Parts: sequence; structure tokens; C-alpha cells
Amino acid sequence: MKHLLFIIGDELIIHPHYKDYIFRRYEEKFHEIDELKIQSKSDKELPFFLEKLTHSYDFITIFSSPQNYSIIAKILATLSDDNLVLKEQTLVPDRSLSAANSFVCALDACRINLLNVDTSEKMPPLLGDVALDYDFFCLFGIDEESALLLLETLTRSFKVNIKTSKLLENLTLVKVISHENGTIESFLQGVQKLFGAKVFLGKNPLNFIVSKLLERGLKISFAESCTGGLCASMLTQIEGVSGIFEGSIVSYSNRLKHEWLGISEGILEGGGEYSERCVYFMLKGIFKTAKCDFALALSGVAGEGDEGGMKAGTILIGAMFRDGAYLQEILHLRGDRPFIQKQAALAAFCLLLKLKPEIFNNLESHQ
Repeated sequence: MKHLLFIIGDELIIHPHYKDYIFRRYEEKFHEIDELKIQSKSDKELPFFLEKLTHSYDFITIFSSPQNYSIIAKILATLSDDNLVLKEQTLVPDRSLSAANSFVCALDACRINLLNVDTSEKMPPLLGDVALDYDFFCLFGIDEESALLLLETLTRSFKVNIKTSKLLENLTLVKVISHENGTIESFLQGVQKLFGAKVFLGKNPLNFIVSKLLERGLKISFAESCTGGLCASMLTQIEGVSGIFEGSIVSYSNRLKHEWLGISEGILEGGGEYSERCVYFMLKGIFKTAKCDFALALSGVAGEGDEGGMKAGTILIGAMFRDGAYLQEILHLRGDRPFIQKQAALAAFCLLLKLKPEIFNNLESHQ
């Protein structure tokens, strides 16, 4: 299925947070952003451009600013030989399926969902059912090359194509594509039989991890340094996490590592904040403060320059369970600060899967 995300209007384009909001909502429905077009405003060429697009895509979702909505709605009504009418205080083509500030209409084999988007308001609903001919899953604890070799037989048997992206050294995201109904579901069942606890469905490992913590009522907290609270931020973006998360500590400075987490000044001296001992005691320290079952700790150099005798991109991550079970890894990441921080946070969450695999072995789909 070919689908397009089309954003029209400067107000949407230059608003970074609302643009992220658009991307999130779109991915909730389509699971990915396949193709993206951006236009500052409607113009005299837009009717011809939209008509041309309908020959290339099965579904087009247009997010329009209020200044452009009426013009685009009129263009779509004209192209579909329909009349504009007022429904729920919104101008929509008469034969369209509509809701407040959103409608979906058909132009030959293509469907178009137009949304009237005000950056000061909640986004209107995305309309129109879609039958996706692709899905995603992740493989954990196996390298990408080995995964591809093992998947080769399955892809031939079920006549599907796959694309992969290495998220971490031991975490691979796989997109499976098929044009035959039912094939993907059968393929995914085969993948689960083949890989067992190494596979979980969906694109976001954190959704799966959180679902298991919620299911078992296990609480988690963090002691973060170089990631500056990113783990906590990522967790709280997921609905319902208040049942497993009370808070965490961002101890960016050595003073707060000492005063809030109880790490001795001797450990912290001479670059000791970038040591395995420091991460271990960060974990111990968070257990003294938070009533949690799991703790994660991160420390290292997320910037692009070496620091404290440690190379840029070197991050230490640790995970601990309430029974004292403990695991630590050293990451060597490359990129700018935000990329390194996100990779480190993802790796820290995945460390839970290694520390207590028995807690995360009942695998289900979590998009």
C-alpha cells in the first residue's frame, strides 16, 4: 500500500512540537512515514498536483492549516464531482465520511483524508480504514547477519520481502512486506516459532517492555547522568505508566551523585563518575530512594569531545533487580549528543531483557 503524508501551511511546518505530534499520530495509523511532502501554502498549481498524486498513491493524508483548509476542501470536492456542505461546523464534500475538522473522500482508487489543523487545539481524528500490506517486528540478542540467514527460508516459504535496520548491536528492526492477504500473519507466527523469546512484534521495544512491567506490576526507576532524564521521559510518554513509575534521579553533577545517591567522593575522584563502580553504586543508591523492582543507571560521555579520560560516545549502562541480580555493559556510540543519548537509553531498557529474560518471555504484539 502506497501512502503519503502531506503537510500544507507554514504554521504547521515551522512548529517543531506540533509537527512531531503530526508524525506520531500518522505513525499510529500507518506504522511508518513512508513518503512525506511539505508545502508552505496552497497555490494555483495545487489542483493539478493533487490530481497527479492520486494516480501514485492508495491513500493520502493531508494536514492543512486553517488558512488553507477551505481552498483544499473545495479542490477535493471539485475533483470528486461533489458539493461542499457544512457538517459539524466544517465544510466537507457531501458524499465524504466526516468528523469535526476531518473528512475522507475517494478520487478513483485513491482515498484522501483532509484534516483542518489548528496548532492551539487537539488534532482532529484521522479517518479512513487502511489495510496495510506490511508490519514490523524486532529481534533481540542476535546479530543482523545471523538473523537474515535464519529468516531467508521463511521469506521464501511465505513469499514476503523484508527490510532490516540495526537499532543496536543486538537489536534489529525488521519490516515485512507482502501483497497476499494473510501471508504476513502466518509469516510472523513462523518467526515466533523460530526465534522464540528473541522476537517481539511492533517497532518500539519500550512498548513491549512496559507492557510486561505493567502486566506483572513491577516498578522501575532510574539514576541518570549523561542522558539527563531521557529514560524517565521516554517511559512517561506511554499511557498508564503511573502504575509502575514513581520517579527517578537525574544526578548530572558529582555533587548530586554523592549527596542524592550516596556515592563516596573517593569513587568519583579523577573521572571516577565514568566507571563501573560508579554505575553500580548509582543503582544501589536509587534502590535506597525509590521502592522499585528494577533500576537502570547510565553514565558516560554523550558529547562529541573526550572527557575525563573517556572517549566521546562511551556510555556505561547498568540494570539491577530487587534481588541483587546485576548486569552492566559499556557502549561505544557515534553521533551527536541527542542521538547518543537516545541510543544509550534504548540500550539500557533492553538490558532488562538480558537481566531477567523470564519476566519478558510471554511475547505478544505491541505496536
